[in-house]
Amino acid sequence: MHFIGKNAAQDKEKVMFFGLKRSCILLILGFMLPSIAGCSSSLTSASQTTPSVPGPKILHDNVELVPSLTARVTKIQFFESGRSETELRLKRIYEGRFAQTATRTVYTEIRLEYPQPGKRIDFNATLVCFRENGTTFRIEEYRGRIDPDWTSSNYWIGIGNHRPGGWDAGTYKVDVLINGEKIATGSFEIYQ
Repeated sequence: MHFIGKNAAQDKEKVMFFGLKRSCILLILGFMLPSIAGCSSSLTSASQTTPSVPGPKILHDNVELVPSLTARVTKIQFFESGRSETELRLKRIYEGRFAQTATRTVYTEIRLEYPQPGKRIDFNATLVCFRENGTTFRIEEYRGRIDPDWTSSNYWIGIGNHRPGGWDAGTYKVDVLINGEKIATGSFEIYQ
């Protein structure tokens, strides 16, 4: 059996009372602090500061590059960079949102996988970029190549400026076509 003396029991009650009192005070402060500090937790304000951009979509898994070679589109993504070879070879950060003050050129990158062709294959790729209001912003043509021993390759097409700050804020939609067939689409946002 375990006995608690009279003084020990009173001390325990005091600790419990002060523990409860302290918990209530902390709880009240927790509710008051956001209003004192000017903070709020509203889902509406969070979504206004970080609008979501729909993720890129692959529309056709398979695309005919030439009659003898069909490729599988496995990825479409966006990154920001400068236009020099050195800048393009640096580590890329793939995103859907780019800061207006820091953005130079936005690149659309696609990945193709295919059986080894055994000979060099050339194909045409087109990138069509639209402004938020639906008007065409830019059309870029690209001549892609696949070497005889390759089984996959990445291609990127860039649109933008040599210096940061030249983009208008807004959402831009990008369509990727290979040999005239729309294979992928995506959007990115330039924010202030």
